[in-house]
Amino acid sequence: MRGDARRLPLPDGCVDLVVTSPPFWQLRSYTDNGVHYDGQVGSEPTPREYIDSLLACTREWVRVLKPSGSLFVELGDKYDSGTTTARINPGTVKDGQGQGWNQGTPRVSLGRPKSLIGLPWRYAIRCIDELGLILRAEIVWHHLNGLPESVTDRTRRAHSTVFHFTVQPRYYAAVDEIREPHEERFAANHKPGSQNGHKTLGTGGNLDLAGIRKPPNPLGKLPGSVWTIPSQPLTVPARLGVDHFAAYPMELPRRCVLGWSPPGVCTACGEGRRPVSEGERGFRRGYSDPVGNHDFGSRYRSPLGRQNGDKEPKAWAITGYACACPEPDAPVRPALVVDPFGGTGTTVLVAAAYGRTGVSVDLSGDYCRLARWRTADPAERARALLVPKPPPVPDGQGSLFDDEAV
Repeated sequence: MRGDARRLPLPDGCVDLVVTSPPFWQLRSYTDNGVHYDGQVGSEPTPREYIDSLLACTREWVRVLKPSGSLFVELGDKYDSGTTTARINPGTVKDGQGQGWNQGTPRVSLGRPKSLIGLPWRYAIRCIDELGLILRAEIVWHHLNGLPESVTDRTRRAHSTVFHFTVQPRYYAAVDEIREPHEERFAANHKPGSQNGHKTLGTGGNLDLAGIRKPPNPLGKLPGSVWTIPSQPLTVPARLGVDHFAAYPMELPRRCVLGWSPPGVCTACGEGRRPVSEGERGFRRGYSDPVGNHDFGSRYRSPLGRQNGDKEPKAWAITGYACACPEPDAPVRPALVVDPFGGTGTTVLVAAAYGRTGVSVDLSGDYCRLARWRTADPAERARALLVPKPPPVPDGQGSLFDDEAV
């Protein structure tokens, strides 16, 4: 939908997950009907005003976010140019028409030429200090095939930062859905051995409540804080008349959607359904534990299901989903995932492909049109689901849902 990230047309506390990538400061112009429009975030004359705009946006996202929700924000940094001369950004000029993001506004120097400005962390610290958000993680998105640079006196920039914020210590999480395979060396070293049936490594690993080193989780290891994800090209139909130079890959929101939004929200208790794994009876998966002691009124069970009297660890696998209801038999409604800077619609495309309801908001009518095409295109939905592209529909083939009898 067309709208402003600072004024979302949504009621309070209705969103399960926000995943977004705001425009980077002074990087490019976004257009509406091919023309640069005023008021877009990223065109502010100073870094502080840019962060002020992001804080105003974030305050609005917190308003619509459920207490159990999460917020993922991807940001890039920028170097101090050391000059205050006016310029036109040539990267946004097409066929001699239009101007760059700054419309001839002088660039601002902070007096530290060649220094990184630190925009992502300036934003994150103000979110903590002024909005009271909890910064749960700093994720480094490693751009596997990032753009080359011509510099010769520093390392090439090959990453951007993704911040994971929450509004309270206990929130929905289902990281079992996005665990990664163990390294073969690590898994091989954890074979039945000396210590209560488990061989220990000299370093690494965690201890359970009995002081025994725990074997690796059979579902896989927790995803790390560095996500190596290559860029993903996007070919837009010429009939749309829209170009976008910063569409992030589907894998980035896919991890956020699967790991921090429920596959369904119970209509009886209002909780998001969380994965339940065989072998951990009584442990309420899907919500982070604020004190780290796993005390939910039930006997602790280790990740492999070992309890007193168990001779062998049980296999651990996701066997179903649960909520606050004694039996999860009430109907569910889809979780709501929102991208306030919708752009090409990558976030909502992934959300819809995995059974969530996605809402994309953007000031540009051009990008709203692009997002509508993309979220409805069968080939794009297949790419989001990591399945083969469906064959094209032959000309003249009728719909299965036509009113005519067959």
